[in-house]
Amino acid sequence: MNDPTTHQPHPHVGGRGEALRALAAWHAAGPSAPRTVLLTGRPGSGRSRLLTGFLMLCDPASRERIDLGALDPATVPAAEPPPPLVCDPDGLTAAQLLWTAADVLGLDVDRTEDLLDRLAEERTTATALVVPDVDRAGPLRALCEPGRVAAEVLLPLALSPWVRMLADVPKEQAAWLAERIPAGQLQVIDLDEAPWADPQALVRQAEYMLDRPALAGELAARATGPLVVRLAAWSLRAAPADGPVELPAGVGDVLDQHAERCGADELTLRRLLAPLALAGDGEAVPFLLWAPLASAVAGRDLSKAFADGQALLLPFFELVGERDDPAVRLVHPEIGAELRERFGSTVREAQRRIAAVLTNGLPAGPGRWEHAAPYVREHLTGHALEAGTLPELLADPGFLVHAGQVRLRAAVEHLAAAGTELPPLARTWLRLAPLFTRTEAGPLLRAALLEHACRQDGLPAPDFGLDLPWRTLWARPLPGVTALTAATAPDGATVVAARVAGAEPGLAVHAVPTGEPVDVPGEQLTPLTEEQRAACPVRLGIGGDYVRLWPREEGDPVGVFLSAGPLGGADVTPDGVLLLADAAGLSALRITSSAPV
Repeated sequence: MNDPTTHQPHPHVGGRGEALRALAAWHAAGPSAPRTVLLTGRPGSGRSRLLTGFLMLCDPASRERIDLGALDPATVPAAEPPPPLVCDPDGLTAAQLLWTAADVLGLDVDRTEDLLDRLAEERTTATALVVPDVDRAGPLRALCEPGRVAAEVLLPLALSPWVRMLADVPKEQAAWLAERIPAGQLQVIDLDEAPWADPQALVRQAEYMLDRPALAGELAARATGPLVVRLAAWSLRAAPADGPVELPAGVGDVLDQHAERCGADELTLRRLLAPLALAGDGEAVPFLLWAPLASAVAGRDLSKAFADGQALLLPFFELVGERDDPAVRLVHPEIGAELRERFGSTVREAQRRIAAVLTNGLPAGPGRWEHAAPYVREHLTGHALEAGTLPELLADPGFLVHAGQVRLRAAVEHLAAAGTELPPLARTWLRLAPLFTRTEAGPLLRAALLEHACRQDGLPAPDFGLDLPWRTLWARPLPGVTALTAATAPDGATVVAARVAGAEPGLAVHAVPTGEPVDVPGEQLTPLTEEQRAACPVRLGIGGDYVRLWPREEGDPVGVFLSAGPLGGADVTPDGVLLLADAAGLSALRITSSAPV
């Protein structure tokens, strides 16, 4: 066996030799190697750093920048087999991650049932797949997505006879999976427990960061993991101790001891950091919002404490964003978890105060959501969900079309599943939410499609404060339309004639202005002439589930209609009324804008 003392530690990891040897053995896929490896440990234990270091050793380009000869050979994966595939769950729901995994594994299927069948089939060759940072899954922290990822994604992958999986998971999910994966196929690497814990690496880290060997040894012996060592070292740099140093065991200790050395109340420090903790793991808050939000959480003005608190705050946040638009976030999600745990049941009230500040700061007028700050449009959903105030926001049409659609969809689906009473407008929006997130439609198109869907659902047209490309004149339920055309009735009125599969008679005729049925036989209708069609201000481009409106002359599209399913037909009248048939029925839309979308 190689003596690890004769080799240099991994330049990125700084130790973890036992764990790296186990990961290299998994990569080699020998006869005794486990098919599934779960990498776990407390938050801040170094899971992500270890996995990043391992993937560096697997990647040919990264290997060229590392002196592999100085490392323990047993920790260096062989150049063959090829590097494992990687499936990143950051921000994804379990359903999204499952289909991302399908794409990464090259599975060309359309249904979840078929995907699971493909995973369960036997194959002669195995595929190595890495799923890092499962704790970052989900668009909103409050929805607890890592648990669903474990059940709906990781377990099927672990039980697949041809997938060899390495996943970085929180302890709770590691324990749940370990009860369901055959023991002979599984290895759990818990970085908090022997033999995977690496106390010598903690000592080296503390010595490097503190430059005080005796103190470094004491800190490494007391700290629960690398994050605590890092925060303690930064704390001592920002606020050096005059006398004996009290050493922390956990993140909470670092916060309290640092506040004391800075001559501040530890509650003030926690309140100043609260907006960053309540924004979401890894999320950044605009710098200019930080102090007002902290004051709102505290219920008193903290602007002076904020202005005087550079040394107090320095170890716990980092600047991100552009120079002219800076933002701040916590240096590690575990700091946020510690802050939220100490707030306990008051988190809901803190989130309510933050949501109130964000909404009260909106500009006045009908276009307030259009001109809202990006942070408000993207993150108000999460604050309001945890505050319990999201349902009342869902009655605001401007919020529905300008909010970040991925987070909003996840939140509203959660409320619906919990039986929360949603405003009628929100229920209609939820019907379109999969279309909005799939197509990444912009606010103007979302508003136009929501206006049409409201009319289909019998709701009044909302006021979005936008110049929509159309206004829906009417919508009537008429399933089974296979084709439609604009035509002229014997009295000269323009009508829409729709072919209906399986109906008797097979042709439904409606007046274009009102949608009222017209009792006219099909043989008495006159198709529009070329001259009539040429008089229309737009021309159509029709696809299976979309209609694009083009100016009669050259120019950019002036409107796009998207459907969640196949369209039954589309046409346009000489005076610019778009006629549509989809699964919900027949409708007429008056084209109102020539502005490109």
